[in-house]
Amino acid sequence: MKRIFSVLVLALLTPVLAFGNDFMVNNKSAQQGDTFNLFFNDLEAGKIKFSLRCGGLKKAEVSFDKGREWQAMTEEDGYFVNYYRPSGDEEIAPELMLTDKDGGISTFKPGVTVRYQRRKPDEALEQLLEKMKMYYEQENLDGFLSLFSSAYPDFIKFREAIQNDFYNYRNMRLFYRIDSRNFDDDFSGAIWNVYWKRKFEDRNGNALTDTTAQIAMRFDNEGGIWLISGMRDNTLFGSSLGTDATSKPDLAISSSDISLSSVYDLGPLTHKITINATVHNNGSASATNIKVKYYKKRITAPADADYVDIALDQTIPSIAGSSSYSLPAVVYDTGIGAAGVEYSIKVVVDPDHTISEDDETNNSATKSVTTTF
Repeated sequence: MKRIFSVLVLALLTPVLAFGNDFMVNNKSAQQGDTFNLFFNDLEAGKIKFSLRCGGLKKAEVSFDKGREWQAMTEEDGYFVNYYRPSGDEEIAPELMLTDKDGGISTFKPGVTVRYQRRKPDEALEQLLEKMKMYYEQENLDGFLSLFSSAYPDFIKFREAIQNDFYNYRNMRLFYRIDSRNFDDDFSGAIWNVYWKRKFEDRNGNALTDTTAQIAMRFDNEGGIWLISGMRDNTLFGSSLGTDATSKPDLAISSSDISLSSVYDLGPLTHKITINATVHNNGSASATNIKVKYYKKRITAPADADYVDIALDQTIPSIAGSSSYSLPAVVYDTGIGAAGVEYSIKVVVDPDHTISEDDETNNSATKSVTTTF
């Protein structure tokens, strides 16, 4: 009975124990929902350091494969520590098995994700652009297309258009300049503005007028490999494509599209925030199966460090070009009954970037509300 009671107590206390400054990644405090983007230069002797304050624990073990194999954590300066050596680009979600002083055992998932990439994204994308340049100049169709995501819009027409480039031109030379680099917060995607210039001849050897294009290029990290998933204002690669072949949706939401209201619920004595949102498609092509996610951030102390997913996901069946869609209202229960507490609500459209768009920078918006009685 004493062992069962110990297990129950540890299971109840674990969430409190493992946050604050108790659980750390590379000596940085980790909170539930945190994502750490680490690169080779961030490692200590090629390893990632996971630390847990000892507290009232006798032993701690950690698993990186969903509990199939457990590794003992060693004690260092009041912490249980494990040094994990990544084998390559990977996503790591540690789980812990904790033993208290009385022998009670409990498992615990900190809810922390580590995304490790050997090369910094800048380096990987610069190399991708170099490959793009090389394959195009070599007229290597398969190599060139291997750099593009299978989700690239109208992939078949794009392939045909590139074949036309190679058939009509020769002695092609490419030059590029990176004008801006913007990455998603979790480094899973990026939009770079790249200025391209092409010199070429026709098949008879006649020099043709140089062509240039300022292209907004969308990159996505798919299974650890960076691929090109979209090119806005592309008038150079596959230039025989018509406007219909390159039309895309443009999903958008702004603060004015979100309305919030706070109601005090006498039943559970908590405040509930009702969220209404409207999503627009400013593009010329329709979009289907559009995911929408909601996040909250408490502004009033004790404030949240970052936005937290409130698990109220919705899916929009479709939005035609130049149309909008008003989502059914969702309700977030704050879990507290105090008035005067300010929250910021964030609405994100297509959070996983599964839809290639004309503009990927207008897919999220925030709005604040304060609880009242």
